[in-house]
Amino acid sequence: MTKDEKNPQIKLSTIVCKRYITVQLLGKGGYGIVYEVMRLNNPTARFACKTELATLRNNLKIEWDLMTVMSEKKSKHTIIAYEMGQERNYNYIIMNLIGPSLADLRKTMASKKFTLYTTSVVAIQASDSIQELHFAGYIHRDVKPSNFAIGLLGTEAEKILYILDFGICRKLYKSGKTLRKPRARVPFRGTTQYCSPNVHLRLEPGRQDDYWSLLYMLIELHTGDLPWEKMNKDDAKKSKDSKTDELLEKCPAEFKFLRNYVRTLSYQMEPDYEKIRGILCQLMRVNDFKPDKPLDWQKNAENCKSMRKKVDEKVEKLEDLLNLPANPATKKYTDEDFPDVEGEPLHDASTSKSDDTIVEIAAPTKKVEVVKQPKEAVVVKPKEVVKPVAKVAVTSPQVGASPAGQSGQAPKGQAPKVPLKKHINLRKWFSKKK
Repeated sequence: MTKDEKNPQIKLSTIVCKRYITVQLLGKGGYGIVYEVMRLNNPTARFACKTELATLRNNLKIEWDLMTVMSEKKSKHTIIAYEMGQERNYNYIIMNLIGPSLADLRKTMASKKFTLYTTSVVAIQASDSIQELHFAGYIHRDVKPSNFAIGLLGTEAEKILYILDFGICRKLYKSGKTLRKPRARVPFRGTTQYCSPNVHLRLEPGRQDDYWSLLYMLIELHTGDLPWEKMNKDDAKKSKDSKTDELLEKCPAEFKFLRNYVRTLSYQMEPDYEKIRGILCQLMRVNDFKPDKPLDWQKNAENCKSMRKKVDEKVEKLEDLLNLPANPATKKYTDEDFPDVEGEPLHDASTSKSDDTIVEIAAPTKKVEVVKQPKEAVVVKPKEVVKPVAKVAVTSPQVGASPAGQSGQAPKGQAPKVPLKKHINLRKWFSKKK
């Protein structure tokens, strides 16, 4: 395969589906290439075109199906997809054009971190988007800052958070509302920097693991750094175990409440989404944050107004999206509500060794264990021990290689020859015989 065949054959000014033309590269990575495209018959209509190399596994088809489901459920935090198809050597999806990711926005900050107000707004919306995905019957398995983006800068949508990249999402239910049985051991899926302890242990990820990843994401957005960022999987696991408490000391108490609550969940347990939302909304309430404040990526309210552009779709106000509790008597969570329980996160002992996901085979280290051996290979037979005979001289034509080969075994019906245990002087032996 040539270099060109390993990448989607798309570049600037490429015509897609005879209706769009690429005008700007927006991003490139393991997920594929994303371009801003313009409709040929309406240059003011701009969209995003996400592409991937056409292979046997069509990740974009998975994304398309899930985005369709989320759209039908009136999700507030999912991008609208308009069409999907295949051109040349790549698959593509045409979808709404949005703004930069949280990862890119954080890097533009002088401090490389967000203020607590912006982190709180992000936390509530990210949690809501995860909840929407779970209610649609899926877990994300790759929650991280680069998989969340805001609406177009300079528009009303710049305060709204959208969840992205459903390529490795996993369906929660096998049929109806029957939860799929967790597998005994699973391949690694996700990003080392943000994955949960269960994922490090190769245990089946569940709904609670998306919230573990959300916790690590929020810690990074608030502190500006995760100490295990460039470590391998094993070292990152050790660092998370030893340094998470230290990091939480630099964060608001609500982050620790979230960690302690998620630690009590197992694969089979449905998270209490209202409780999680209550913890995150408490960040706004105890700090007297109001939704009308500008976020970190807005220079200020006045400049933001002058930059706004007209958009066709109706955008929901941030105040309505956050839906903060209006009752001043709302319960305030404390350490007593979320005691710190040490140890590994809970996981279910009852697991299924089979993997019912087509594209996810057992981990390489387990392949030999799951291969079924022929029946005769498991039949117990008497052991035939052949003792090696060293330096044995041939005594007569009868003491040669047996008809069965060089195994030293005698033919059927004859007693086995006893091998001589030491060298014999053949000349003396023949003289005695005379």
